[in-house]
Amino acid sequence: MPRVCRQAAKAETEASPAEPPPALVSKRGRPRSVDTSSHYCPNPGCRYYGWLGLGNIRANGHPSGGRWRQLECSSCHQTFLETINTIFYGKRVAVETIWQVLKALAEGLDIRATARVFELDPNTVESWLGQAAQHLTAVSHYLIHDLKLSQVQVDELWALLGQSEAELGDQRRRRSQGWVWVGIDPVSKLMLAYVVGDRSLAYAQLLIHAIAALLAPGCVPLFLSDQWSAYEAALLTHFGQWFQPSRRFSQGRPPQPRWQPRPELHYVQLVKQRVKGRVVRVTYRVVYGSLERVQALLKASGVAQVINTAFIERLNLSIRQHVAALGRKVISFAKTETGLRHQLSLWQAYYNFCLPHLALRLPLPEPQPTKGKGSPKKWQPRTPATAAGVTDHLWRLEELLLIRVPPGPQLVRVN
Repeated sequence: MPRVCRQAAKAETEASPAEPPPALVSKRGRPRSVDTSSHYCPNPGCRYYGWLGLGNIRANGHPSGGRWRQLECSSCHQTFLETINTIFYGKRVAVETIWQVLKALAEGLDIRATARVFELDPNTVESWLGQAAQHLTAVSHYLIHDLKLSQVQVDELWALLGQSEAELGDQRRRRSQGWVWVGIDPVSKLMLAYVVGDRSLAYAQLLIHAIAALLAPGCVPLFLSDQWSAYEAALLTHFGQWFQPSRRFSQGRPPQPRWQPRPELHYVQLVKQRVKGRVVRVTYRVVYGSLERVQALLKASGVAQVINTAFIERLNLSIRQHVAALGRKVISFAKTETGLRHQLSLWQAYYNFCLPHLALRLPLPEPQPTKGKGSPKKWQPRTPATAAGVTDHLWRLEELLLIRVPPGPQLVRVN
């Protein structure tokens, strides 16, 4: 299958998930007052394993007067704490310490500085970061899906990696160059995906594949990027279709099918001309689609009337300010690509769900009074996830860390 995304084709042929078991309705005792719809049975041998909101989970008090509630599955009668499958499970450290450490990392402090502030071991902070990154990556995939986007901007950031590998032997620590591929929705400012690797076609394919997996069926947004030829092939791979040319002669073999872009695919590259490192002129080149349709899509989006990549460039600045390993002229660069991915996963969830964006705020119908003698509140803050319709409120980082992502293909949004 040349020039076609094999992973996407395989996902389309997968079987649909099994039917859920029947919902359970308790007829004994008083009605339940504790909401357990966001919890599932962790017993793989239970028929209700992984299913949400079926009434099989009930609250069972606080063991030993602790903070966390004990839950019980009424089908298999297994008890478990509500923090199971989260980074707080089994931790003896105060919960506030853990999520405040992670919030400090998301705000731009490096691992060693955070360890000094909270008087912790740097290895402990790094361990919490790795656990949180793995959990928040699953949470982002669980909450963000079926997006109907009108425009997507993509770009790459240069990163400095200091690697110390065992196979180097007695050689000194070497420095290598890495790249962070990023995509953004300019309308909601939602950070769609990122990929860490070198600047090659393979990683451009991975970025476009990750973005395409978030789109709703049939959605093909307008793509904007700088002048990098890898995006052209990556977009053609994921948003193309087979075309059978007509026969030119009555005899001989028929022409072979061709892989060409879909009619709704539009892609524009910005060409920046530099003199001594400074941009002196910016032009554009329409790679796929027509210029008239591109201008109509830009006008309909309501965020920009001209072809530009200003939104992804602004996101790049935010990433460098909040990810310590990507700062300019710093000594806190990541040693490995895995460490850089951990910091980016934490930042992506924190940016999308927890950090209000000034450009997304909405005026309140009436000013709301505040405590004390402060001025009345006139604006409703919103995050990129709120603007994209993924959720309806601003999340705290502790809330994101407490989400238990169910196994299997369940895609039920948690508001």
